[in-house]
Amino acid sequence: DIAPHTVAFGPDYASEFADVFDRRRPPASPTVYIHAPDRPAGGGPVVSRATHQPTSESRERIFMLVNAPPHQSPREAPSTSYDRENQIAETTAAMQASVAAAGWKIPIEREATVVTTPDDFADMFPGSGGALYGRAPHGWQASFARLGAESRVPGLFLAGGSVHPGPGVPMATLSGRLAAHAVLTNRSRTAR
Repeated sequence: DIAPHTVAFGPDYASEFADVFDRRRPPASPTVYIHAPDRPAGGGPVVSRATHQPTSESRERIFMLVNAPPHQSPREAPSTSYDRENQIAETTAAMQASVAAAGWKIPIEREATVVTTPDDFADMFPGSGGALYGRAPHGWQASFARLGAESRVPGLFLAGGSVHPGPGVPMATLSGRLAAHAVLTNRSRTAR
């Protein structure tokens, strides 16, 4: 009975962030963001992707996200004690426990699961330090340090979760609109 966008909060938010930022490990009891794209907006049964009608199909796509620290920042040497598979298994179990504590049971089929870790983000997006939305912000004014749509490179415009106004699909979409506006504004200033 989950909605398309659901959050299962961990029991101790302060401890969760201490795990991530101070102890630099995945939280023991993480808050879990759950996205069920095959569910209708108000919740309810799974909807067929082809017919957009309710279906009794037992399998559906589920996206689950938990906070986690990068295992290696650009300033640190690689950890030799890091066991990726064991860490994924422990984090998955903790994630399932948080979801169960919220009253839901979401079975995970390991063979049909795609796992992306901070290390994967660091490999795919060098310079991000493993942060999901680009360069990891630090400090209480970090939100104000986000890049805007116009870069220092003439003709290069920026959009996405690491650009103003910030992370999340609505903000990234707004960022795209701001970048498009900047392109159009600059185009009118450019000689043909």
